[in-house]
Amino acid sequence: MRQLANWCALVTAVAGTWLLAAPGIALGDQVAAAAGLQPYTARYQVSYRGLNGGEIESSFKRGTAAGQWQYETRVFPTLLARVAISSQAHEKSVIELSPAGIRPLSFNFDDGSASAAKDVRLAYDWNELTVTGSVEGKPVALAITPGTHDTSSVQAAMILELLAGRKPQSFKIITGGKLREYRYWPEGTQQVMTPYGQVEAEVWASQRTGSNRVTKTWHAPSLGYVPVQAIQYRKGNPEVQMKLVRLQRQ
Repeated sequence: MRQLANWCALVTAVAGTWLLAAPGIALGDQVAAAAGLQPYTARYQVSYRGLNGGEIESSFKRGTAAGQWQYETRVFPTLLARVAISSQAHEKSVIELSPAGIRPLSFNFDDGSASAAKDVRLAYDWNELTVTGSVEGKPVALAITPGTHDTSSVQAAMILELLAGRKPQSFKIITGGKLREYRYWPEGTQQVMTPYGQVEAEVWASQRTGSNRVTKTWHAPSLGYVPVQAIQYRKGNPEVQMKLVRLQRQ
């Protein structure tokens, strides 16, 4: 479970340059179009401590209700990685986009097993400013403030900040059934080789308060700030690494 959690936490901290830029009637459509956000499907090669773990695919598409969008992540582990990661594991977040910004509506993680003991289910009530649900079999009820995110919705917030030319310093994110503070900071730019040639990417690091893990993500402005690479470090040593292998615009 620890490896699977690392995978999913990293992919949602990585593969999040998204939502939609098609004009529409719904307010969320109009906001997305104005922001320049585009739908996409991205696939990343993943390694864990130097071992090939397979691939992860993230897709962003229109939700079932007007003004809502859906972000879903699925894993394609190698035979060896299936010892720790089920090929049926997946994560889905439903998000609302308004002039006030990104608001998550629900978040669901299924570890792919028949049991729900390690699954996550969260529902947001923005009128009451609460989040309720369950995390690994334990009930969750949290008071939240505007700007609270989960590991998926924070990516949309991050991309909106970058598209607007701002430099975010922190986000409040729900992880492990708790509301935690994550610090963000820029580390310059680097050239990264991708399937579409060499691109310049902005390097952004993030770290939860009190954690010994740091995640660095390479956002490519020329690809609409789609992340092209990410590495999660533990005590300064790289553990999980992701590299873009395919990007499809919808």
